[in-house]
Amino acid sequence: MANTDNVEKIIKDLSVNYKDNDRYVLEGILEEVSSIASDISNRKKDDEKLFPYIKKAVKAEYLARGAEGLTSRSEGSISSSFEDIIDKLRNNIIKSGLRRIK
Repeated sequence: MANTDNVEKIIKDLSVNYKDNDRYVLEGILEEVSSIASDISNRKKDDEKLFPYIKKAVKAEYLARGAEGLTSRSEGSISSSFEDIIDKLRNNIIKSGLRRIK
């Protein structure tokens, strides 16, 4: 189960972009991203050094829901680009030296 404190931190960061009934969705995304980050880094899922990267990826996944498969989107004068969030997570963990070699 996702750490309640970490879920609260992410909800606070999302601010008005968080929908009140989405806690279960957010917990699921956090659990999935934490598991992937743990696999990439060979660290425990609750390792605090990973949390800043996990939080950023969870927020990006949460905000990109419904836009899977899109590479870009324009609405009015607003243009958004979607990148592979998990690939970016992997690169950030490795470049930050958080990956442990088994």
